[in-house]
Amino acid sequence: MLRFARSLALAVGAVVALGLGGGAATATPDAVSPPSGAELEGLAKPLQYSASASQRIYFVMPDRYANGDPANDRGGATGLRAATGYDPADIGWYHGGDLKGLTGTCTDTRTGLARIKDLGFTAIWIAPVVVQQWVQGDSAAYHGYWGLDFTKVDPHLGTDADFAAFADCAHRLGLKVYLDVVVNHTADVILLAGGSSYRGPKEVPYRDCKGRPFSAQRYAGGKTFPCLSARYQPRQPLVLPQNRTLKGPGWLNDVTRYHNRGDIDFSSCSPVCFEQGDFFGLDDIFTEQPFVVSGLAQVWGDWIRRYKIDGFRVDTAKHMDRAFFRSWVPKIQAAARAAGVADFEIFGEIFETDTAELSSFVRDRAVPNVIDFPLQDALMRFAGGSAGAKGISSRLGDDDYFRGPNGVAPTPPTFLGNHDIGRAALKIKEQGGGEGAELLSRDLLGHSLLYLLRGAPVVYYGDEVGIIGRGGDKAARQDLFPTKVTEWQAETRVGSPPIGTGSSFDLADHPVAAHLRALGALRDTHPALSTGASFVRVAQQGTLVVSRIDREARREYLAAFNAAEEPATVTVQTATPSSSWTTLFGPGAAATTTANGRATLSLPPLSALLYRADSALPSRGAARVTLRAAPDRFTNLVRLTATPTTADPLSVTFAVRRAKAARWKPLGIDDGGPYGVFLDPRRYKRGERVSVVAAVRASDGSISASPVLSIQPRR
Repeated sequence: MLRFARSLALAVGAVVALGLGGGAATATPDAVSPPSGAELEGLAKPLQYSASASQRIYFVMPDRYANGDPANDRGGATGLRAATGYDPADIGWYHGGDLKGLTGTCTDTRTGLARIKDLGFTAIWIAPVVVQQWVQGDSAAYHGYWGLDFTKVDPHLGTDADFAAFADCAHRLGLKVYLDVVVNHTADVILLAGGSSYRGPKEVPYRDCKGRPFSAQRYAGGKTFPCLSARYQPRQPLVLPQNRTLKGPGWLNDVTRYHNRGDIDFSSCSPVCFEQGDFFGLDDIFTEQPFVVSGLAQVWGDWIRRYKIDGFRVDTAKHMDRAFFRSWVPKIQAAARAAGVADFEIFGEIFETDTAELSSFVRDRAVPNVIDFPLQDALMRFAGGSAGAKGISSRLGDDDYFRGPNGVAPTPPTFLGNHDIGRAALKIKEQGGGEGAELLSRDLLGHSLLYLLRGAPVVYYGDEVGIIGRGGDKAARQDLFPTKVTEWQAETRVGSPPIGTGSSFDLADHPVAAHLRALGALRDTHPALSTGASFVRVAQQGTLVVSRIDREARREYLAAFNAAEEPATVTVQTATPSSSWTTLFGPGAAATTTANGRATLSLPPLSALLYRADSALPSRGAARVTLRAAPDRFTNLVRLTATPTTADPLSVTFAVRRAKAARWKPLGIDDGGPYGVFLDPRRYKRGERVSVVAAVRASDGSISASPVLSIQPRR
């Protein structure tokens, strides 16, 4: 998707208001009739929410959680740390945590998976567990991202049987298991002759086994690929004799299965460089080859078949070739179906805070779901006090970039901090979040935002016991069991004193942990917090108020947040007139709405509140909207919007019909205002005119169709 290009021209036949009822309007700017009858009913179906929308995910690095078996601390090796990878006093080496420690007894809520369940989580995301190259440079592979053998468990973490016991315990507790997988690279085994700087296709094209140049991108996603020889690689690959059979499965030991172009230069890299360069020197897998795609589907499909894994988090998804996910994902989904795993989830790590750019990985590259870095950035700024609520409001509105014809709501994993950028409390503190009691209040506010807004909240292990840390990467990967790292013993925490030589498992009643239990219980009791539409009512300075709609129960909720250090009073427009509202969460009094649906809320400093209307939404009948089309400000897409004349929360399906088509095809469904989707001009011929329409479902089930617009989306 090209950003900031203004070459798009848009011709719109007319903009008219929708007639009442479920049939024809009195006038249309297009000869095509709007859908009616069964076709309209089929289009105006409610938006669907994936199973992942209802998950609350605990992300853990097993080496740092609990040590259940000291016998595997050195992975079965002996000698110095350069041989074993083990040094529990150094933040960059193995510390002894393992799968037995993470699993626990499956009943004791002090440690293990039972503790994670008790904290209110419904899923666990576990860092990679495959066999690693234990030591690279001045660090060890405790984190799991330097894979060598992708077919079995690293001995530092235990055995394949230990992983089976972990997955079985998680499932017995009702926890889904999301495994962190790497498809972009392996550990750094291949040496490149002549240096490690990147050599691009313009400098050195790929050549087949007979020395003839070709473009790898032209073959990506296909079924054939030129023959390859180690002789004709961009940089000559070399592997030391003792390392030639390290990787598993065996085909990963073939040097022609890698790009061999050298390291990514993040300051000046081209898009091709990001896809074909080595990520910090790690061997970049040549995924344009169909054999490689099938091989990666086989190896990770085996994990699903063996352990009934419920989903994958895909590391470094930003660096995969443009066709990879379109080929690999269906194979993984087929493996999940064959294993009897329903609603298999795949979400990619794409470190990108620009929403339009992030959405291109979903729209253009078929990544099923992505971690929400843009919202994380907005949440941190708001909770930390450095920015107002408009950033959050804008990000929620930008969900329209992710809507597609499958009719499934965008519900990405959301988070505050992680293993790369740093912990939640640190990120809030960096935004001016203060110290002591103020930082604790802001930390609780941040987690309230995470749980009361849309998305599947992800909490990084240790955040629930107030670990702050001093940075990202190694500095954000503390032990929960008694640590031997001196600086971690003395680190300041939020809500509790430094841990010293004690165990974080003894902090069961930590204020953040208690807060997470309460928020988790709220999401269990009130499904609208997971699968309800969102309407931003107020987003000004330090005040944010968002309606969440339970369409089945026909009830409206108000989630209200005050990030200021002073009380705030705000008047909001709701969809529920003449109702009392019960306070479900937070230190606020009950509220009421007037006959026109307006309510005045009093919000204490640094607080989050949740209200629920005591009255159901009124039945207002078929809705009336105005349909418009215009070029998007930030992309080459066409933005379609539907503006209602009613306060009723609607579900709007936008559909398109080509000149000779027999039926309307959905573009996407939006159930939260402002209502909109995007049409991609690249899907149509130059100069082609298409018809667009909005099919509308009111909260009481009444349906209607807009007049048809004729547009010519020019590229």
